[in-house]
Amino acid sequence: MTDPASPRSPGLPQFRGDNVPPPRGRRRWLPLAGDIALAVGLLVLDGIGAVAAFLLGIDYSGWKPFDPGADNSDIALTPNWLYVGIAGGVMLLTAALLYRLRAIVSTCLQVLVGIAVLVAAVGGAQYDEHRGTRAATSEPGLSAHGETVSTTAR
Repeated sequence: MTDPASPRSPGLPQFRGDNVPPPRGRRRWLPLAGDIALAVGLLVLDGIGAVAAFLLGIDYSGWKPFDPGADNSDIALTPNWLYVGIAGGVMLLTAALLYRLRAIVSTCLQVLVGIAVLVAAVGGAQYDEHRGTRAATSEPGLSAHGETVSTTAR
């Protein structure tokens, strides 16, 4: 029979001596060398991704491929900063996954790079918006609100 003074229920295994398993510990952090290597590799991929997003977001205003009647005039390139912002958001999402991997150096670097890319995207969009309103007001015949103004003398 079982000992009534024993605090354990009779159905559980009893470990004694050398048969005792180690206590269940917390998950360990990624080793520092592996974490730094992962951070450098992801930094290279982030740079390639941000440049690719910038290049994909460029709008070639007035450009027509294989146009036989082209006059070789200048092409206006206007970047769409939304693509760069999305790339920054993806970088921040990968930082959350890296934290689940317990890679603290890579997580911190991804957060810093992701925030820098988002700030660059917002700054670029604001600069383009400011430049666009400045160009619209400097055109002859337009007022500051975009209304047509007569330039003929009376």
